[in-house]
Amino acid sequence: MTIDKPCGIAVVGCGRIAPLHLKAITRHPSELRLVAVADPDLDKARQVASEFGAEHACASLDDVLALDAVEAVILTTPNALHAAQAMQVLQAGKHVLVEKPFAETVADAEAMAALADSRGLVLAAGHTFRHVEAVRTLQDRRASFGKLRAVSITMCVFWDGPQAPWWATRTWDEGLILTLFAPHAIDFLQLVVGEVDPRRIHVEVARHQDGWQAEDEAMILLRYPDDVLASIHLSYNQATMMNRKVAHFENATVRVENGDELWIDDQPVVVPQRAASEDTALFNDGITHYFETQAREFARAVRGLPNRSVLHGSALRQTRLNQAILAAARHDD
Repeated sequence: MTIDKPCGIAVVGCGRIAPLHLKAITRHPSELRLVAVADPDLDKARQVASEFGAEHACASLDDVLALDAVEAVILTTPNALHAAQAMQVLQAGKHVLVEKPFAETVADAEAMAALADSRGLVLAAGHTFRHVEAVRTLQDRRASFGKLRAVSITMCVFWDGPQAPWWATRTWDEGLILTLFAPHAIDFLQLVVGEVDPRRIHVEVARHQDGWQAEDEAMILLRYPDDVLASIHLSYNQATMMNRKVAHFENATVRVENGDELWIDDQPVVVPQRAASEDTALFNDGITHYFETQAREFARAVRGLPNRSVLHGSALRQTRLNQAILAAARHDD
């Protein structure tokens, strides 16, 4: 089934990640229509609206929600605003996709999910690394791999200081890499582990750069029922970017490399052709297509069609695990 008319979308927040969402929307006009962009800096909103062909430039979420043509909102605002803004969108009767992290507390995530259920609205989380052929192929072939034994995830990149001003003020309690980067790893972990929670979590963190207050390096160990073990290494300090996720099953070792390559027992199964483009600035890898697939799946969800959006049930579980990891990182030395 295909979408019968484009879904009217507004993007709220014109910061560093917004252009990827905006490119994704504008590249699929038969499915997505960019109605509005919003930012407290109205001049910036107007500039972005002109660049991407949005019909309206707004200074606030209130202004966006007053537009009848807006059916759904993508929130690309700072973490601390996600929950309140998502609730405001849902209260207005519109669907919403929230950039990760879904919420900063379990209570907020539960309230968001409950409101979406009561209103019958789509509430999705922006886990873009899931929206590639490699991960979908893994999902579709999961049953043939047999029992899961262990998962090892390494996600390392180099950020020379805050990539947005509010990164610099994140505290140890709020988390930096554990709340900005860890959700990608946790989403993959939950995808392969399934609907089961870990029995034990151990976390060690460190800070190597002075441009922010909170942790920029982390090691996470988890033990699941049936003796399934998992490890996650996260870093903002590695000159050579690494994005490797390995799942060890009884019948195969499955590896997702560089975000969108799938290798099974060291044999290539999905290896996309890489072409230089303006998108290569982020992670030295063109990832706009991740956002394109995510936006199209979100539009399908809004239209009530079969989709692979990360909906609020999965996002709530991810928030619970992310907060448990953050709590485990606060142990006394």
